Amino acid sequence: MEESKLGYWLKRISAAVLLGLLLATLIGAFQGSSVIARDLLTPEPRPAGPESEIVLVGAGRIVLPRNAITEREGIWGVSNEEGAYGQMAAVISKDAETIERSFRTLNGRFIAGEVVTFDAYAVGPDPMEAYSMDFSEVRVPGSLGVNPAWLIPGESDTWVILVHGEGEDERAQALRILPVIEEAGFTALVITYRNDTAAPDDGGFYLWGITEWQDIEAAMEYARNRDQDDKEFILYGFGMGATIALTHLHESDSTGDVLGAVLDSPVLDLGAVVDEIADERGIPALISSAAKGVARIRFGLEWAKLNQMDRIDQFDVPLLLLQGTEDDVAPVATADEFAEALPDLVTYHRFEGAERVELWNVDPERYNEAVIEFLAELIADDF
Repeated sequence: MEESKLGYWLKRISAAVLLGLLLATLIGAFQGSSVIARDLLTPEPRPAGPESEIVLVGAGRIVLPRNAITEREGIWGVSNEEGAYGQMAAVISKDAETIERSFRTLNGRFIAGEVVTFDAYAVGPDPMEAYSMDFSEVRVPGSLGVNPAWLIPGESDTWVILVHGEGEDERAQALRILPVIEEAGFTALVITYRNDTAAPDDGGFYLWGITEWQDIEAAMEYARNRDQDDKEFILYGFGMGATIALTHLHESDSTGDVLGAVLDSPVLDLGAVVDEIADERGIPALISSAAKGVARIRFGLEWAKLNQMDRIDQFDVPLLLLQGTEDDVAPVATADEFAEALPDLVTYHRFEGAERVELWNVDPERYNEAVIEFLAELIADDF
């Protein structure tokens, strides 16, 4: 009798423990899905860049306090509260306290003593201010409404569709490479997509291409309807925009018009990124896996469609893969693996020391040359 009672209570306790574990897992999974939404899916304005006070400025140079930000090699944008914009480039000299770099003012005025902000866009807010480049703001009809875009006309019937990455309407990411595209004679269309500031709302969450690929499709249809000439396309994505471009290659029925794609800092497996973040935060694999399941239900994240490593055999156009080794979102090891798996289609350039979507800044000459050569090969292969 006593043994029977003991067994009964042991079963009750075991069931209660299992129920508690299940509830804890479900609560953790729901909370984890909210963290995924906050960190990876929520459109937000680009955060302000690092700041510094100007020591001296003038005669093609700027002197700043010496620190990790002002010592970064490469080309960087500099702005002040009054809207002035300049470009900081090569290091001229440095001592224990300050660093002197070459500098040119693109618009406005800078003075010693004021605080300035640095950014990676390096050339200003739009094609006209950056390069006096002829462009127009156009309206691209999409399935949800109108998506604004910058149109830079070219002589060629090949259009480059440029897709920005994380952040609301970050079309300025494309400015660094526009002169290369214009000089090659292509027409450039720098698009926005759903949930951008001036574009239609679609639930308020980015889905890394699951739905956004349709806005690339809309941009291509806009190009086809602009005149009666046949069009061909090159996709060019930055960060999440590169992932959107990859999803378009899988999901669209009109990829026969796509000659190839340029991928700057793509996330090639969003699920693996979530797993890595969870591991760094000490979150058990069971919880992170359950959180991804809840995120799929809540937000429509189809993780398998965002795993490019599992879709390797679906690619059939040339890809230029540009990846920084210090990318804090997209692991360089995944880019290495992707390039190794597609040696006949992927041209791979690894930028040592470059952070996310800052590859051009670290080595603009190499970056531009890589893009120029790839575009030339695409056109040559097309004839």
